[in-house]
Amino acid sequence: MKTSTLLPPPGVARTLSIQSIIYAIGNGIFTTGSAIFFLRVVRLTPVQVGIGFSIAGALALITAVPLGGLADRFGGRRTWFIGAMAEATVLLSYPFIRGFWLFLAVLSLITLAGSVGNAGRGVYTVEALPREDRVRSMAFIRAALNIGFFIGGGLAAIPLAIGTNGAFAVMALANAAGMFANAVMIIRMPELTRHADAQKPKQRAREVFRDRPFMVLVVVVGILTSHGTMFTEVIPLWLAARTDAPKAMLAILFGINTIMAVALQVLASRGANSLGGIARLLRWGGFAGALACGPLYLSGMTSGWATILLLAAGVVLITASELWQSAGAWGVTTEIPPPAHRGAYIGASKMGGSAQSMVAPAALTWLAIHGGGFGWLAIAVIFAGSSLSVGPIMSWISRTPRIGAPDQPSPPEPTGPLDPPDPLVASDPLAPVGSALSDGRGSLTGVTVSG
Repeated sequence: MKTSTLLPPPGVARTLSIQSIIYAIGNGIFTTGSAIFFLRVVRLTPVQVGIGFSIAGALALITAVPLGGLADRFGGRRTWFIGAMAEATVLLSYPFIRGFWLFLAVLSLITLAGSVGNAGRGVYTVEALPREDRVRSMAFIRAALNIGFFIGGGLAAIPLAIGTNGAFAVMALANAAGMFANAVMIIRMPELTRHADAQKPKQRAREVFRDRPFMVLVVVVGILTSHGTMFTEVIPLWLAARTDAPKAMLAILFGINTIMAVALQVLASRGANSLGGIARLLRWGGFAGALACGPLYLSGMTSGWATILLLAAGVVLITASELWQSAGAWGVTTEIPPPAHRGAYIGASKMGGSAQSMVAPAALTWLAIHGGGFGWLAIAVIFAGSSLSVGPIMSWISRTPRIGAPDQPSPPEPTGPLDPPDPLVASDPLAPVGSALSDGRGSLTGVTVSG
């Protein structure tokens, strides 16, 4: 196998992958034991932890677009660095807070800082990477994140085995240290010189809400991200409450997910540089999520090895849903936003995931655990119905201009060969790949890397 198929393209893409590993190691160390940390060190109840994260999710939802607009005004790298530094600073306070209200205040600040940083990261990543390599590079970055989380989770075994409050505090400080190291890497990345059509936003960030086809797509993509809730919450609870599988099977299921995410993410991202490819990947992701409901439901009616194999089949399908949906979602954020409003559009695109994280855990868990066959059928219908809606929505997007798109054409980037038209997307089979970005006009990237 060629080295080029195993490593991201040299330059910014490789630097972003290394940065992702550094970030994910620190985050993975803390996330692995965060539930125990909040219960024992911060002295919260499980209900208080849940309420705190629900409030934080609501805060992320309502601030996503205005904070995303900061990246349009101040630039991706600067916004990303400020957010990372602010988050790292606030994370230092975690070992010293006690009680619900301090926890809520700190978590809210971390959420806001994370939203600022994520907006800057999204804008910088799109603008720094050549269009022809964007989604492929983002797939490498996602694989690098999974590698980092895997390493971080392994390192977390040490403080978890020690089991003292001091050891748990070290986990939180390791997260802060990783974020500071992350900020250092960010500020050392190449500065970008923007083209004229991407320099200043022409309208306020909230104008993105007027882009109705895009906002409808945000809702659908948010629903399709339910694969994450299925894997991290529904499947573990289903295994424990409704199957005879040993609890240790969870480690094997998480291993299957990690191996697939690292090994197959780049392959699964092919075709996400066109509207037809984006729609196809999102549909495949939704249908894979729907198909996963069958073996998962049946695993509650079997015993022994049959149960184990059915659970493994369900996780393979849920992971396939993750891989395809993630690649399609990257295409949504790279191919559709106009250059001057990328931050606002990326912020809006995250609203669907934030809403999903607030609603799906309780709803999907109730349907699976208490709804029986009807509940699993309802979950499958949600996935399948969302998949079927993607094509018409993409067609709607291709027929309408984006908010703040440039009025005058500028020299287009070379796009290479076009994907074959998707019959469920392209109303004009000769429409260019980037037609949705600026109503068929203007530069697709808007930047060059300087120095």
